[in-house]
Amino acid sequence: MINDKNFEAYEAVKTYGTVREASDAIGVPRSTLHNRLKAYEHQLLMKSEDKPYSLPTQEDDDVDVEEIVDMLHKRFQKRKKHKESKKWLQVNMESDEPFALLWLGDPHIDDNYCDWDVLKEHLSIINSNDRIFGCSLGDFQNNWIGRLSRLYGEQENSKKTALKLVEWLIDSMKPMILIAGNHDMWSGAGDPLKWMAGHRAIMEDWEARIQINFPNKTNIRIHAAHDMPGHSQWNALHAQTKMAKFKSNSDLYISGHRHNWALAQMEEVEQKKIMWLARARGFKYHDSYAFVKGFDQQNFGQSIMQVIDPRSHDPFLRHQCFPCPKMGHQWLLHLQSQKE
Repeated sequence: MINDKNFEAYEAVKTYGTVREASDAIGVPRSTLHNRLKAYEHQLLMKSEDKPYSLPTQEDDDVDVEEIVDMLHKRFQKRKKHKESKKWLQVNMESDEPFALLWLGDPHIDDNYCDWDVLKEHLSIINSNDRIFGCSLGDFQNNWIGRLSRLYGEQENSKKTALKLVEWLIDSMKPMILIAGNHDMWSGAGDPLKWMAGHRAIMEDWEARIQINFPNKTNIRIHAAHDMPGHSQWNALHAQTKMAKFKSNSDLYISGHRHNWALAQMEEVEQKKIMWLARARGFKYHDSYAFVKGFDQQNFGQSIMQVIDPRSHDPFLRHQCFPCPKMGHQWLLHLQSQKE
């Protein structure tokens, strides 16, 4: 017995000449019409063989391929717009008052040698002034995976405890911008940091380019990354210098990852900018990898404080960075005491 829908498909193609025109005319997806036409031809063949039985007509077990194609197309368009919207993430400040961002280097908060003395001191500075906001350059936790999971045997904090500590840190730092480092990204699609950040902060994997806009129509651009491409054993800011000369036209280029720190200011004549290049050391006090490789153990630069005064037209006074958050806070307090 020939299925009615299959016969209708045959008649439509016969009438309109092609599957495409028949599909447009009767409003049935081309893939569906093509499948029904094949089923009709198969049913005719079965009938011509004059078998004493007929096989059941089976429905497809999924949506039509045309619908899948349409959905994939829509998803691509959505994802493309999403990526393009993040080229420069716009943060709009409600006033032109001076404020500061404290960029924390890699916390590795569950590590046995996380420097709690300095970490708590920096968090207390954030919370001492409602115009200081915390930012992180990634590697919140060790998050050992694969063959590195054996290193959990060398630290006191379990994975469960590590997540509690990370959540505590994010809650304590008044977050504005959070960057996930390689240790964080090892969690894959199930990264709990994204859940912890929620909608209260910018949360990006590896890097973020942020433009902070002010009511007086000025802005500050920041290119923050867990790390930037390029390395020199003679210059800790080689990657930032390279990025400044060839890439994003920012006021600050900052990263972490390598557990060393450096800070410099430079003028880029072509871009007509005075910019800062920075690398934050982080809070891992004793690094066994660095010890084995013979790298020196630095004692400062765990965080970099960026102080911004959008009221100033002087490029030097408008935007300053400090390797000592205490000094940066004193500069912010000075600016806050000044009338516009």
